[in-house]
This record gives sequence, structure tokens and C-alpha cells, in this order.
Amino acid sequence: MSDPHLLELRRVSRHFGSFRALDGVDLTVRPGARHAVIGPNGAGKSTLFGLVSGTLATTAGTILVDGQDVTRLPMERRVALGVAATFQHSSLFLRETVLENVLLAVFRAGTGTRTGIGRVRGGRRRASERAADIAKAHALLERVGLPTGHRTPAAELSHGERRQLEVAVALATEPRLLLLDEPAAGMSPAETARLTELIAALPADVTVLLVEHDLDMVFELADTVTVMHLGRHLKTGTPDEVRASAEVQTAYLGTTEASS
Repeated sequence: MSDPHLLELRRVSRHFGSFRALDGVDLTVRPGARHAVIGPNGAGKSTLFGLVSGTLATTAGTILVDGQDVTRLPMERRVALGVAATFQHSSLFLRETVLENVLLAVFRAGTGTRTGIGRVRGGRRRASERAADIAKAHALLERVGLPTGHRTPAAELSHGERRQLEVAVALATEPRLLLLDEPAAGMSPAETARLTELIAALPADVTVLLVEHDLDMVFELADTVTVMHLGRHLKTGTPDEVRASAEVQTAYLGTTEASS
């Protein structure tokens, strides 16, 4: 039987020397949630994201995905369990085309290998398998709003389009939990609006954990908001509950802006 929480953090900490970037944090994310993590400077949001995605190791505590302990698993093993992430800094292959970037993710998900782009291009896969991969990649590009740019090198995309492509690459792994690390950073209002629509349209069986400084985006998308402050959990609630919280307003020192 599946765990009632798709993601659970139990007393999770991360220390950098004597600095406690994250200090005994408990957090649960239910299946199908649109769950945002916000907080002022130094709150620990990016550290929390790194611990969940597997790019950082915990100092203490336990991380569970659907009841399975993933605390010591590397990012690649977490991807195999249905955890995918996009990061603030692009991990795209900028010299390759939009289609090739997604094809590589599709191929890796299908084979469980960390193969390079050369094998995806020429490859030894049967024609039927390659055709299926290409069809899936095209469908993903259409889902994220890039249906006609498949021959374009990723380097020629706008900042917003690269974010769209990164979501397509993440979705290629068929994640149950999609982690988004400040996806709207550096975007224009129009690009942010398109990205917000894209995330809102994701299937209900894809749970989203979003770390974001754009509170307008957060309150439009999220059904649950967790507020971090000084490396600790401050409050979790609905957007309305978080907006109305005096302790949250105090943490932000009267401002309405958050950043990593």
C-alpha cells in the first residue's frame, strides 16, 4: 500500500561547518499536491531542494519517497524512483537541438543508462524503438509549448523557452514528483505567465514541489505553502492561511518579496 505522503522529511538537517543551513526540518508532501516552499534570504530553501533532489547529502534526518528511504541515494537513483528536478542553472546540452535534449532524457529513462548524445543520434536501437522515442519527445515538446522548435539548438532559445525545455526533459523521466528550483528566476512577466500556465496544466498524477521567490506565481499555483525561516520550518498551510499569518509577515519583515 502506498504511503499517504509521497515525500516526507523527518528531522532533516544540513550543516556547513558550524553553520546550520537546515536544522531539524519536518515536511510532508501529499500525492498530487502543488506544494511551494518560500522564505526570506537565508531561509534554507535551496538547501532543502538540494537534499530532496539528491545533489546535497544530509547531515542528519531521513528523507522518504512513497515510504522508501532515499536519504543516501544519489540523484540518479532517485530519478529511477520517480523524482525529477529542474535547477536554477541550466543543465541542457546547449549545442544540441531541442529535440535531441528531450530524446536523450527519453532514452536514458527507457534504458536506465547515462548514455551520451552520440548514441541517441546514431544509436543501436531498433527503428521501432527510435520512432517511439521520437514520438514521445514530440509529445513532450507540444505539452510544454515548444512544438515547432525541435530543430533549434538549445543555445538559441530564449531564457523562458529554456525553462520550458527543462520541464520537458524532466517530464521525459515520467516523474511522480517534479522538483522545480526557482523556475521563474530571470523571466519576464510574459514568460512567467506562460510557465505558470504550463505547470498548472501538468497531470494530476505529477506531484510538484516548487521553490520560488515570485510570490504571485506561488499563490496562483500552490494549494499548499511551506514557509522556511533561518533553516527551520515556520509554517505550512493554504495560501490564504500563509498570507494571513502574523509570524510569516514578521519573518518577511513586512515585505512581500522572497529570494533564495
